[in-house]
Amino acid sequence: MNATSTQFVILAGILGSGKTTLLEALLDLGNDASTAIIVNEVGAVNIDGAVLSESARGMTMATLSNGCVCCSLTNDLVTTVEELVALRAEAGQQPFDRIVLECSGLSRPGAVIRSLEQLANFHFRLHIVATYDCSRPPLERDFEDACAQLSAAHTVVLTKIDLVSPEQRAQARSVVAGINPMARIVDESSATIRAREAFADADTSVSLQILGSEIALLGETLLHPRVRVFRARFTQKPNWDDVLEWLENIAGMTGDRLLRMKAIVADPRGSDRVLLQSVGTTFAAPRRLATSAFDDLAAVFIVRDCAMVELQQVEGGCEVSWTALQR
Repeated sequence: MNATSTQFVILAGILGSGKTTLLEALLDLGNDASTAIIVNEVGAVNIDGAVLSESARGMTMATLSNGCVCCSLTNDLVTTVEELVALRAEAGQQPFDRIVLECSGLSRPGAVIRSLEQLANFHFRLHIVATYDCSRPPLERDFEDACAQLSAAHTVVLTKIDLVSPEQRAQARSVVAGINPMARIVDESSATIRAREAFADADTSVSLQILGSEIALLGETLLHPRVRVFRARFTQKPNWDDVLEWLENIAGMTGDRLLRMKAIVADPRGSDRVLLQSVGTTFAAPRRLATSAFDDLAAVFIVRDCAMVELQQVEGGCEVSWTALQR
């Protein structure tokens, strides 16, 4: 079955951050029949799945409850998705508009993406959504998992905003923008609007301002003291193979300290540009951009507990100029 029209959403967020409530609001929008939800909860009793089933109203739903989806459940997840898609086709129905995987609070998106590589033939439109609990800032509770989730997200949803002051709400938005300046932030009081915006289609391929002239605006954002954003601008047009080797060397050196990477480089086969990106150390397939208007060839790295000097010392055939993009 061709699932190119299906959006695959990885919904991440630490325990108690409002993922299930957000999904319930999505169900209230009334698109149940075109949405499938897979709930992954660590433990023998899948409480979130039971809660959501009360609101299902004809929605397709599956649960995974014998471990964390980013480690022990790879085969179960792949089989579940394949069965959902196949059963839909056998019933003569159009592909799902959306499949949502609600991850456990322990899951990190990069590891989940690796587990989905066996589904590459479906060509899903991947969208990573993370929840941020304004009433209990996740970076203060579980820094490493929360940092990995927030920095990987295309969209970050502020939750429990009714429990905090306007000042705390503004602070939450600032923290999220600092951790992941490439993310779209959903800051809505209405649960309905929040759900609609959270799961709306967006261009998740590249935030061009991050690599363009507006990159200087990041200097106004005070990041978490353990998170840094660095840009490496190519001073000369690099060789394609040299770029790939250099990025692999950076990923190998940083390990799980690499949170996100986006780079625009020259297409080795012509004058177009190619987008290279990773979530953690999991790299997506190169994507050719439709225009060659990006003169500023560069790579942007979001890292944790990593100094710029460490990146500068990584060996490779690329001549770059490094800049820290925050104060």
